[in-house]
Amino acid sequence: MKKLLWGAGFLVCVAGCAVTENDSVEQELRACPELVRRDESGNPRNAAGQIRQCWPGNAHCFCDRDNDCYAEEGYVPCQPMSAVTTDSGVRDSGVRDSGVRDSGVRDSGVRDSGAREAGTVDAGVRDAGPVISAPIAADAVSYTGSFAVRNGRSRAQLRVAGEARDVTVYVPSTRPSAPALVLAFHGTNGSGDVMLDESSARAMADRSGAVFIAPDSRWMPRGDWDHATEETYWQTSGVSPGANPDLLLTRAIIVEAQRRFGIDPRRIYAIGHSNGGFFAELVATQLSSRIAGFAVSSAGLVRCSTTRGCRFQGSGSTCAALRSQAGWCGCSGPDLPGPIPTSGRIPPAYLTHGTRDPLVSVQYTCALAERMAGAGAAATVVLRNGDGHVMPETFALDAWAFLSSRRLP
Repeated sequence: MKKLLWGAGFLVCVAGCAVTENDSVEQELRACPELVRRDESGNPRNAAGQIRQCWPGNAHCFCDRDNDCYAEEGYVPCQPMSAVTTDSGVRDSGVRDSGVRDSGVRDSGVRDSGAREAGTVDAGVRDAGPVISAPIAADAVSYTGSFAVRNGRSRAQLRVAGEARDVTVYVPSTRPSAPALVLAFHGTNGSGDVMLDESSARAMADRSGAVFIAPDSRWMPRGDWDHATEETYWQTSGVSPGANPDLLLTRAIIVEAQRRFGIDPRRIYAIGHSNGGFFAELVATQLSSRIAGFAVSSAGLVRCSTTRGCRFQGSGSTCAALRSQAGWCGCSGPDLPGPIPTSGRIPPAYLTHGTRDPLVSVQYTCALAERMAGAGAAATVVLRNGDGHVMPETFALDAWAFLSSRRLP
């Protein structure tokens, strides 16, 4: 019989073993067999009519010591049985949400072929399994929940600051023993699934071996400097990493990803579009000791009282060309989404923006690039002449070409 051990509350398979049909696990793993079938609406239900996240084809739910039961697509609570059962594989104890959210298909728009900085893609030795070799970053952030250690796409849930937060995770089938981590933040009313599906993220992860994690933001009951009314968006007011719920979530994701996937602490990156781009900037500047680089689409540095305070649109492929055009704004208020340092370390950045963006002016990206240049920070700016408020279909790949060679000391 293969040996299974409990570690940190999770089932661990020692020496790469797998549970076969003839294996049994005594005491540590107790089984609650439940046959689950889809009802007329497609919901998975057991014989008692209860909805379960054990989908057809996964006839058993496996219980841990807390009497929570897990299957490939999520978890269900049930009472443990005294009998021991068997299974054809090891189940992970991560909590997963199978719901898919989407904010609509984005227009691909006209792209400019501006020069991009070519980064060196990591070609380290790859393996197919989770080898946790990198030291886990010291961070006392409090959370519960976990990620599934399995290849491909999954949904997970972490509970942070009293709220259950949904996360999309994509793990490439071939990756280094200490892979990079790309944190991706969607735009207003978007989702982690949108970032995975519409940014070339899967192609980026499969080619590079990086783990891609994209959380969902929260419904906010009122607007802010970037939103006229209540919507689903990232909180950028209150920038303290110890108080902002979305920064707390980001910290929890970093810690849990390193624990589950052995993430290289020198190669953690943040990317985002629109409101998610503003939040990626906040992550990079407020967690600068952990973020090796960041990339944003349709965001920047706002010094107007609101994003809508500047409506400049122009034509050209450089900020210098745009500055000479009519309508260039002269806002000089406090930094938004948060203070951008004028000295010290700012993680290097890849900045891209459409010059005809009607929602978030391209001037904001030029302002961020100027601030970073003044602080001696590296930035590559790609202005897409004539493009609007869209996330490029190759955003993750383009960002990775810049970010892949960036590492913390």
